[in-house]
Amino acid sequence: MFGGRVTVVALLNDCTDGTLELLTQWRPRFAEVSWHAVSLLAGFRHAGWARRLAWDAAADLLDTDDDLLLSTDADTNVAPDWIVRTVAHIDGGHDAVAGRALTLRGDREHLGTTARRRLDMIGRYYTALDYLRADAEASPHDPWPRHFYEGGASIALSRRLYRRIGGAPTPPVAEDRALFERIRQYGGRIRHALDVRVFTSCRTAGRAPGGMADAVARWIDQPEHASLHETYAVAAALAPDRATRRDQLSFATLPAAIAEAQRLIRLARRAKPPKVEPIRVVPIAADDGDRFAERDLEFGDGVVPAFGVIGFADPVHQQNVPAG
Repeated sequence: MFGGRVTVVALLNDCTDGTLELLTQWRPRFAEVSWHAVSLLAGFRHAGWARRLAWDAAADLLDTDDDLLLSTDADTNVAPDWIVRTVAHIDGGHDAVAGRALTLRGDREHLGTTARRRLDMIGRYYTALDYLRADAEASPHDPWPRHFYEGGASIALSRRLYRRIGGAPTPPVAEDRALFERIRQYGGRIRHALDVRVFTSCRTAGRAPGGMADAVARWIDQPEHASLHETYAVAAALAPDRATRRDQLSFATLPAAIAEAQRLIRLARRAKPPKVEPIRVVPIAADDGDRFAERDLEFGDGVVPAFGVIGFADPVHQQNVPAG
C-alpha cells in the first residue's frame, strides 16, 4: 500500500450521467477527493482541454515539485498496485511512466465471437510488433520487457516535469500521445511499464472522438477488407515515417501479418542471442487481473474508480518497492 498522501481530482466536463451525485457521496478511506464540474465553451469542449484542466487542478494541490501526477480515464479501473508500481519506476530514475491498458474477459464476452476474435488478432499483432521494436530500438532506460502504448488511461510524471514542459497540450484528439511527445522533446525518460496496469471498458459508445470506444466500435463493425486505422504491415509498422495507405492492413490480411511478425522473431532469435526475451502479453485482449479488477473495493484496498487525475505527495515512501 502507498504510504503517502493521495488526492483524487475529478474534472466533470458537461456530465449528465450521475457522476456528480456519486462524487458528492464518495468517502474513500485512504484519499481526499477534489472535484470540479465545468461546461467548456464551444471550440474547447473536448478531451484535450478537459484533461489539461484536470492536470492543472491536480498540480496546484501538490506540495512540492517532486510530488507526482497520475492520470487515468473515466472508463478505466486501475490495478490495486497501480500507484505503488508507478512510484517504483519514478524512484528508479524515470521521469514519466506509461502504463499498460488491458480489457477484461467479462467485458469482451458480450461483444460476440467475431469481435473477440478481432480483438485477439490485434492484440497478438501489436505484441509481436512490441518485441520487434524493442529488439531494433533497444533503450537503456526503457528495456524489454516493455510495451509501446501511450494512452490517457495511465500516465504519470512529476509536477516539476509537468511545469517544465509548459503543461499538457490541448489538441481535440490524441492529447495523451501529444503529452508523451512533448515529454520526449524535453528529454524526459519514459518507462513503458508492463507491471503498471489499468483495465479499460470495452464499451462501443463514448464521448471522446478517437477514444477507446470509437476504436472498439470501428474494429467490430468495419468490413473484413476495410483498412485498419493506424495498423500497418510489419515493415511499415517498424518504420512508421515511411508508411503509406497501401501498407494499411485489414482484418483479412492481419493473420498473414501476424505470421510474418512471428517468423521475423524466430529468425532474429536464431541469428543471434536475443537482446530481449518474448513474453506472453496481449495488450488489448488480456485476461490477467480479471479476478480483482471486477471487484468493487475502496481506494487503497483494491480497484480505484478511475476519475480524472490523481495527484499525491511523498513518493519517497515507496523507494523500497521493486518495480519488476
